[in-house]
Amino acid sequence: MLRREFLVVSLGFVAACAPLPDTNPLGRDARKSLTISAVEVSTSGTGFESVRAADHSSALAPDLKAVLEREFSDRMAPGGPKLVVDVTRINLAGATTTAFGRDKSQMQGAVRLVDGNGATVASYSIQVVAGDASGSTAGAIWSSAIKSADQYYRALVVGFARDTREQILGGDLPGGRLLRELSN
Repeated sequence: MLRREFLVVSLGFVAACAPLPDTNPLGRDARKSLTISAVEVSTSGTGFESVRAADHSSALAPDLKAVLEREFSDRMAPGGPKLVVDVTRINLAGATTTAFGRDKSQMQGAVRLVDGNGATVASYSIQVVAGDASGSTAGAIWSSAIKSADQYYRALVVGFARDTREQILGGDLPGGRLLRELSN
């Protein structure tokens, strides 16, 4: 009986230590040397699912482009593929509806790396959520008072850019983001 338990625990340990398969369409070497020549953001087909989201319809593309360019500033160089973003939907919830758990702010889109010939090198699906329901009524009232839909909008844009970088290049080492932000 003891031997069987040992085998089960050993196999479980080996499975836990085994590396996860890499689902990124770009290989590790391609990610290491990847440079991005330009960033394009399209919101022409975006579903603005709330009045608050529609209020940001003209600002979404330039705001997201600026944050993506800052997020990839260490990788921007001529000759690389273009980063093409199509935002498909955005919902911007109010602070009260978020705090009481009736709605969440969300943004979805598709990101493609497109080479100079117009061929897609890699594509990614990005979805970010901002805002959580409070655990108590008092917390919901407090959260409603100090947060705003504009803060959720900013969190969606920044979160979308960070998730894009992480999906394309992989996660940063501890302190990597801080070091990159300080060097910009």
